Amino acid sequence: MKEKILSLLMEINEEIGEYEGESMLEDEIITSLEVIEIVSALEDEFGITISAKNISKANFATVDSICEMVESLQ
Repeated sequence: MKEKILSLLMEINEEIGEYEGESMLEDEIITSLEVIEIVSALEDEFGITISAKNISKANFATVDSICEMVESLQ
């Protein structure tokens, strides 16, 4: 699943694939607009609903945190 999520993320922003930090938002790797694109792509791909309460710095900090969020919503 991680590979599929990473592929989706890299379609939106290629820098995500090389990111090794602790917070993509704080390090300005992704923008708030890209978060919206990511949410839409994840919802479409995995048939989940990501509510506003799930859209947080913690859930969108790293690829792993995004994967954990998707898994918890399935």
